[in-house]
Formats: sequence, structure tokens, C-alpha cells
Amino acid sequence: MGKRILIIDDDYNGAKQTKEALKKEGFEVSYAYSAEEGFDKMKESKPNLILLDLVLADESGFKVAQQIKEIPAYADIPIIAISLKKEAIDKHIASKIGIIDYLEKPLDMDKLLFRIKDILNI
Repeated sequence: MGKRILIIDDDYNGAKQTKEALKKEGFEVSYAYSAEEGFDKMKESKPNLILLDLVLADESGFKVAQQIKEIPAYADIPIIAISLKKEAIDKHIASKIGIIDYLEKPLDMDKLLFRIKDILNI
């Protein structure tokens, strides 16, 4: 059974491409279009890693990450931020709330796969 990854991103096309690339590498991938749906899917599957867009239509990705880290059953799930935000302050805030890595969109799939495999020790 492959490692489970949850993508929380309201960019349907970008997330679909990411999902397909990850599935080709043997990951089990689920996808949520909103923060609310992301929490539901996280509780269903307890992913090994979460890819989280920091700009969601219904909630700040920073707030979502903070809420995940406050739930003991999910606090240990590594979160990689994916965002169009390129400012140093955003990267700093992300690291302060427990986001393990920060990748800018458009995603470099090779870099993303390398980081995921490194974080999951595979």
C-alpha cells in the first residue's frame, strides 16, 4: 500500500496535474477543494502528508495548517505549503506554525517529488 497524500487546493487544474503525477509514483492521493472538505478527507484517510495551498477560497491556508497542528491525532502529519505567495514573510509564518516545507507555484514536479520522498523517508 502506497503512502497517502492529501492535496487541499482550490486550483482544480493544478491539483489534478499534481494528483496524477503523484499517483504515477505510487502514492494514494485524495483531493479537497476547500478547507472544510480538507478536514473531512483528512479525518477519513489520515494521510501521511498534506499538500496545502495557502490561499483557499473559504479559509487561509495558514489558519488551516494551524488548526491541523492543534488536533493531537493529526498534529504529526507533515504539511508542505504550495502557494503563489513568494514573500519571505509568508515562508517565515509558515515555518512558525509547523509547515515543514514551502514550494512556490507553479510547482516543479521533480522538486515536489524529491521533497515528498525525503520527508516520508522513501
